[in-house]
Amino acid sequence: MSKLYVLVEGHGEVQAVQNLLTRMSRDLECFHPWSTPLRWQNLHQWESSRGGVRRGADFIRGKSDVGGLLILRDEDDGCPKELAPSIAGSLRGMDLPFPVAYVLLHPEYEVLFLPCLERMTGNFPDGRSGLMLGTGWDGESWEARRGVKEWLSKNFPDGRSYKPTMDQLIMTRKIDLPVLRGAEVPCFGSLERAVGLLCENIGCPRHVYPEV
Repeated sequence: MSKLYVLVEGHGEVQAVQNLLTRMSRDLECFHPWSTPLRWQNLHQWESSRGGVRRGADFIRGKSDVGGLLILRDEDDGCPKELAPSIAGSLRGMDLPFPVAYVLLHPEYEVLFLPCLERMTGNFPDGRSGLMLGTGWDGESWEARRGVKEWLSKNFPDGRSYKPTMDQLIMTRKIDLPVLRGAEVPCFGSLERAVGLLCENIGCPRHVYPEV
């Protein structure tokens, strides 16, 4: 069976992203497996001597079981509506033999937690403390500012801070997808559309998200 491949940049995202994408795909009744996300450097650059989007896509092209590719990274400061189509245009020019999507989470992966914070209070399954009761996002919008990781740390009990390698998967498991979807977080909408495109066009060339 063909697999859907993923490139990410962070350590904590490897297991968390696989969990999230698997659940999203089930909602779409897409049962092609997601490979364990691969860490790849410099996904903010098209060309790079170390990593880069073009090299990453070429690396995945060499796999024999590729059904599609998602390239997922944080975008702290830039505008996804401007940056993602630029990279997508270059990906289209590679004529990949499978669908590919390039998605920017703005400002960072942890923005996806914000609509579901009440589910992340109390003790976690591993016994560590979760967020303090009553924690609620105080931004004017979901994507109002960068530094969500630091904001989460301030809302853990004293002596506890947010650590992506330890907390990202546990907190991802607590995301309620219907709640997150209903909150209309812009970058989650982009991710859902990207996953839908990949699932609907497994193994089909010339499908790129976002369209340009």
